[in-house]
Amino acid sequence: MNDLDILQQINKIGQLLLKHGAEIYRVEESLKRMCEGFGFTDIEVFAIPSYFTLSLTLHDGTPYQSSRRSRSNRTHLDHLYELNCLVRQISNQELSLDEIKNQIEIIESERLNYRLILIGYIVSAAMFCAFFGGHINEMIVSAFIGFILYYFIYLLEKLDVNGIVRTILASMVLASIAIIAQKINFITNQQAVITGTLMILVPGIAITNSLRDIIGGDFVSGLSRMIEAILIAASIAIGVGIMMMVLQGV
Repeated sequence: MNDLDILQQINKIGQLLLKHGAEIYRVEESLKRMCEGFGFTDIEVFAIPSYFTLSLTLHDGTPYQSSRRSRSNRTHLDHLYELNCLVRQISNQELSLDEIKNQIEIIESERLNYRLILIGYIVSAAMFCAFFGGHINEMIVSAFIGFILYYFIYLLEKLDVNGIVRTILASMVLASIAIIAQKINFITNQQAVITGTLMILVPGIAITNSLRDIIGGDFVSGLSRMIEAILIAASIAIGVGIMMMVLQGV
């Protein structure tokens, strides 16, 4: 097998790991294990949440270096599981180059289960509302907000709207619906509705991964993820605060 063809597929796998939300240590370790499996030497990998660089020595002694960037990252646990299985097979030299390419194409061709995500939005919003003290009317409004948020966020993603702006706009929408529902006397506990539906937007995975990276010694990636989570949390507060100031005085 040609070294450059192999490395092209290894780089592709690394990029997919970043794209689907893999931890930084997982990206670095996966790339290193695959390269070791093919007999490359002097392997060094450095990754951050949106970028990685790989350097090594080819079988003929030629130095090699590559870098990849992933701009639109979204956690997809099914893809991460399949990529981890693929990395394990490559590390154990169980697949040929053509088989690796076919596996990558299969993984890339799989689409998100949008129906299941929509159900998750609706059920999560309603259940979190109940957790924060909401009753049946509040749960109905929260479920409706979850339904609206799913399509609203999907539209903004298709329009390639910046993540911070997207979070502010989504927060404004959910706060507006909750405030209007209280003004028409459909609900009495506005706080439960707003707090419950905001949980959909809270960057829980980003916070968890940032702490895990920091504990694991990947301070650059950990701090970058933490800053991202803080900015998203601030965006949520800004969006809700704007609509509360605008509509509460109506």
